Amino acid sequence: MSKRAILIVSIIVLLTIGLVAVYIHEHTIPMSASDSGNSAGNLHNNGYFFEMDGKVYFSNPYDNNCLYSMELDESKPKRLTSMGVKYINGANGLLYFYMDSTSIGKGVGGLGNATNQYGIYRCKINGGDQTCLLRDFCGELALCGEYLYYQVKTDGGSLNKIRVDKKNKALVAPELISPVCYDNGVIYYTGVTNDHNIHAMYTQNGDSTTDVIPGSCWFPVVQGGYIYYLNAASNYSLWRTNLYSGETELITSDRIDCFTMNDQYIYYSYSNADSPALRRCALDGSGKVDLYEGIVNSLNLTSRFIYFKVYGQDDVMYHMPLDGSAPASLFVIN
Repeated sequence: MSKRAILIVSIIVLLTIGLVAVYIHEHTIPMSASDSGNSAGNLHNNGYFFEMDGKVYFSNPYDNNCLYSMELDESKPKRLTSMGVKYINGANGLLYFYMDSTSIGKGVGGLGNATNQYGIYRCKINGGDQTCLLRDFCGELALCGEYLYYQVKTDGGSLNKIRVDKKNKALVAPELISPVCYDNGVIYYTGVTNDHNIHAMYTQNGDSTTDVIPGSCWFPVVQGGYIYYLNAASNYSLWRTNLYSGETELITSDRIDCFTMNDQYIYYSYSNADSPALRRCALDGSGKVDLYEGIVNSLNLTSRFIYFKVYGQDDVMYHMPLDGSAPASLFVIN
């Protein structure tokens, strides 16, 4: 074989190897045991908003809850799906969510309007490569390491998991456990069938479980070494327990419908027949202040805003800057 022929063959081989490497890279789903999706507070409130790498991904109530992206300052909104979503999670440049084909985006017609596309989906952050990972009627969904843990509502309800590359689907527990409070390899959840204690599930150790807090405790959120929760035996007041010492303390005696939090404040729906409100307090319960008067729900946080809905107004969303620079107002997509 001549030197020219050898050179041509070598170039073809190198190009082939390169193309194969590029294909493998583009079709390999990145995953890590340290991956975590949305915050527990947001996911307890339907996971309508999720912030990742300087962008916000959200369920747009003005477009039948289709998935949108926007800048942190709420500029440059862009539709990513043609159907409604919730329980938005993400990591490594990919988004995971539950999509509901009963909620169709405005202006969507033809085959996209006729197909049943409910289930758990994955896509790129630009909305491309939408892939159905599971076709089922699911409830809460959370990215916990390399796996998506999710509720299945059929057949009495169960907790299941599937790896983010659509492999290793498995039943975790035959009860409708919430997987959304995930921290460093552990899912903290309220028992459903036998008790309402808070338990810990060790996802890196065969999903083994232990008891953490006895009682009737709901909506756990881990923050700064504490687990925060609503205590049903104490009129749904907010408490916290130190995960290291076990010390428990009351944060606020207010009756609460739902709450979310960051590393500075707790935001909650104050349930009071005479003066319901969106309230905020420090992590120890001090500095309590009303932010909005009315019955609120679906509290979601980003690094700049709190978003919420008002009872009886499911088709709109309100927002308020976390820095207090403006009062609560309607969240408008421009």
